[in-house]
Amino acid sequence: PAGSAAPLTPAEPEIFLLTMGPDHRQIFREWGHAALCVDERCFNYGVTDFSRPAGLIHEALRGEAVFWVAVSSYQGTLDAYFRADRSVFRQDLQLTPEGRDRLLGRLAADLVPGQSEYIYDHFADNCTTRLRDYLDEATGGSLGQPLELPEVFAGRDGPATWRTHVRRGLTTRPLLLWIADAGLGPVADDPVTPFEAMFLPGALRHGVEVLLGADPVRLWQGRDGDFLPADPGSAPYLPALLGTSILLGALILLPGAPRLSRAGRIAAAALLTLLGLVATGAIVLSPLPVFRGSLAFLALMPSDFLLATRQLRWYGPLRLILGAGFGAFLAFGAVSQPLGWTLLAALFPVAALVFRDRRSRAA
Repeated sequence: PAGSAAPLTPAEPEIFLLTMGPDHRQIFREWGHAALCVDERCFNYGVTDFSRPAGLIHEALRGEAVFWVAVSSYQGTLDAYFRADRSVFRQDLQLTPEGRDRLLGRLAADLVPGQSEYIYDHFADNCTTRLRDYLDEATGGSLGQPLELPEVFAGRDGPATWRTHVRRGLTTRPLLLWIADAGLGPVADDPVTPFEAMFLPGALRHGVEVLLGADPVRLWQGRDGDFLPADPGSAPYLPALLGTSILLGALILLPGAPRLSRAGRIAAAALLTLLGLVATGAIVLSPLPVFRGSLAFLALMPSDFLLATRQLRWYGPLRLILGAGFGAFLAFGAVSQPLGWTLLAALFPVAALVFRDRRSRAA
C-alpha cells in the first residue's frame, strides 16, 4: 500500500478535498467517503481488503481492522465514483504557506513504508477523520470553531449522538439497525460535537465550507443523494420485531394444536437464547467503548433456553418479573439505551408460555 516519502508536489500545488455521498448498496459505503488531493494525486485513507466482508466486520467490532492510505490519480478517483453513481464534491483549499507545508509533511510521512497503516475506528479514526485532523492542524484549529450543522445531522429528540449517526447509516438495513440499537451501550448516547460529527464526509464538507471558506462544487449527482437521511428511530425494524413476537405468541397460544404450540415454544426459546448470547457476547468479547455498559442482556437473556424445559414453571414468572422491573427503568428514563420495543417483543412470547403452562397445569 505504501510508496516512498519522495517530495509530493511543486512549490505551490493545488490542494483540494473530495467528499463522496453514501452508497446504500454496500454496508461499507453507507457513511460516504473522502479523499484529499494534491494536484493530480489523491490520498485515500479508506483502503483495506474488502473481499472478506465477514472477517472485516469481525475485526472492526474487535477494534483490529487494519486500513491504510493509498495514492491514486485524480481522474481515476473520479471515474471510480462516477461509475458507482455516488455524489462527488470538490472543495479547493486556500492554505497559508506554513499550513500547506505542514499538511504536505503529514501526507508524506504517511507514505513512509510501515507508517501507512492504522487501526480503523468508525468514529475516531477513519478515512475522513484523518483528513479532518490534518486540515484542522494546517489551519490552526479552524475546524474546531463553533459550527451549526444542517438539520439532517440533528438527533430525533435532542442533541445528536453517536447512535444518531449509526442509525442514519443503517436506515435501509432494518436488521442491522435493530442490532445496533440493542447492542450499543450508553457511550453511544453521548452528545456529539460538530467537530466530532466530521467523522462523516457530509459534515466535513459542511465544516470546510463554513469554517474554511471553501465552497463545494458538485462534480456528480449520485443515486443515493449527498447526505445520509435523518435519524429514523426504531421505525424501520419495528414492524418485523413486533410481528415476529406476535406470531410466536399466537403459535404458543394456538388452541387444539399441541404440535404447533410446542413448535412455537421451542422456536421462541431458541430465538431468544440466540439473541441473548449475541447481546452478551458483544459486551464480553468486544473491547470497543460503544459496547461497554450495554444492558441488552437484561432484555435478551442467554438463559431463555430454560423456557423450552420443565424449568419454565419457575423461570417463566421470574423472567416476567425481571423484565417488568427493567421496563420500569426504561419507562422512567433511567436507561438511555433504546431497548423498550425489544424488551416488549421478548416478553410477549414469554408471557404466552407462562399463561399456556399455567392453563395446562390447571387442566
